[in-house]
Amino acid sequence: MKKIFITSLILITSISGCSTAQKASEVQSVRAPIAPYLKMTCKELGTEQNAVYREAETLGAQVDKDYQSDKNTELVTWILFAPAAFWMDGNAESAGKLAALKGQLETIQEAQKVNGCS
Repeated sequence: MKKIFITSLILITSISGCSTAQKASEVQSVRAPIAPYLKMTCKELGTEQNAVYREAETLGAQVDKDYQSDKNTELVTWILFAPAAFWMDGNAESAGKLAALKGQLETIQEAQKVNGCS
């Protein structure tokens, strides 16, 4: 009995890293086209940057919340019914949106440099 418990614990621990969820800090940016931003004035770029930044902050908090929820669900799932853990969704949708926003912010900053904004 003790051997089965230890084997199960090792299996759960090794497989627990299988989640598809990501923390907001782990989400990589997805590059956005710069052309639309090059046509904007410095003031417009600043306004756009602030709007995208606020949206990214909000979405980043949601990604982290989804990540934590997914990790908690994953732990309970592995303890109660391990096969169900393979059907967990993760937070791919919100992480993808955050990646696009991060890329958009990088592009806006690049356009500000090109346009000589301070």
